[in-house]
Amino acid sequence: MPLPFLAIAIPVLHSSGAWIASTGAAGYIAGTLSSTWIGAFVLGNSTLLGSLGLVSAAGLFGATGGLAAFSSSAALGVGSALTAVGLGGAASTLGIAPVATFLGLTPVGWAIAGTVVTAAATLGYLFTRKTMRRLNEEREKGGLEPITLTQIIREVRLLEAESLEIILARLAGEMRNVSLSVDQKEVSVDGQLFSVHRLKYVVNEDGSEEIVFVTKAGRKRRVLLVKATLGPDGRPA
Repeated sequence: MPLPFLAIAIPVLHSSGAWIASTGAAGYIAGTLSSTWIGAFVLGNSTLLGSLGLVSAAGLFGATGGLAAFSSSAALGVGSALTAVGLGGAASTLGIAPVATFLGLTPVGWAIAGTVVTAAATLGYLFTRKTMRRLNEEREKGGLEPITLTQIIREVRLLEAESLEIILARLAGEMRNVSLSVDQKEVSVDGQLFSVHRLKYVVNEDGSEEIVFVTKAGRKRRVLLVKATLGPDGRPA
């Protein structure tokens, strides 16, 4: 299934000193302000990167800087837990992004989730020389070194991995059936061991949130329900 053509959003310096994604004539893209270049890049290109399986809701939330607030009780509201509000609720509490931003991978993404070769081939088609030149011109204005497509993919994957590790550590502190290895590369859920890099955090359209395992065949399997769907009475359905 071919991916639709998408214009690449370019991170540019904002008047605040942070980075924000821009599509040129259309101007700044709302909700993409980030303290880091890669954060603005991920937020500005979330549809494309999600379709390629390079980011899930974990990486998108991390791109906003929301994970830094997890050490504070204000991050999820006093007395609240991630299992109660999920990333969507945390984002709403922090006022950093609309809940819709955190929808997970597309069906295309399940089949090619995180595959470097596929991601590089697809992005290589979209990233023209002109696009790369403009990317690096804007990076230079921010005092950053030039970057290659391979390095961009590496930084996106690193952001996703580090974000998911922090989220899993938080969940391990809230749930007895979840434990994270010392090196944070594996997680045990109900006694079953999973490699963290094969997991994704998904916010479903019905409002539920889950950690899923992506098989080599491109299928997703729920590993952990983080937040259940709420019924009309406001209780888990």
